[in-house]
Amino acid sequence: MPGHLRATFVTGLVVTVPIVATFLALRFLFRALDGLLGPTVTALTGHALPGLGLLATLAIVLAAGLGARSFVGRRLVHTGERLIDQVPVVRSVYKASRDIVETATLSKRQVFREVVMLEYPRPGLYSYGFVTGYTSREQQRLAHVFIPGPPVPTTGHLVAAPVEELVYLDMAVEDALKLILSGGMVTPASLREREPASPD
Repeated sequence: MPGHLRATFVTGLVVTVPIVATFLALRFLFRALDGLLGPTVTALTGHALPGLGLLATLAIVLAAGLGARSFVGRRLVHTGERLIDQVPVVRSVYKASRDIVETATLSKRQVFREVVMLEYPRPGLYSYGFVTGYTSREQQRLAHVFIPGPPVPTTGHLVAAPVEELVYLDMAVEDALKLILSGGMVTPASLREREPASPD
């Protein structure tokens, strides 16, 4: 394949693949949510209306959220979680699902504060991480650094590193996540500017 044709084809992939992937993900999400209550709504109304099951699901989620924020709702949720905690398999599934949802819905500023690099897993190798908090031990200031593992950013390692050993990067959290999720293929401009020129 000629070079210019290959470059054009690659450009087409860069443009179309994200669009197709987004469409497929949204279609899957719509069908999954609509399918939760869609058959029930169809049975009650006698008509199959695409999207009505999704609206009913969202309404129930909103009602559950309003109820859980009340005093009685908080007590019921706490009691329910205590009961679930007594069932081994159900407990594991429930806790894992809750942790994933809480991680996904918390704002990045609350979860990740600064983007840093630190020598990990051994001296001479640097890993990207996110500062999630600070603590102190024996008059030494430590930072809690979460080091995500690509391609799933919710898995990784949490280390406590001395603040003076961290390299704080002038990089947005979103850019750092793109860098990590892409395995280094999507490099922020702040890092590209420091790349050495390729040898001839």
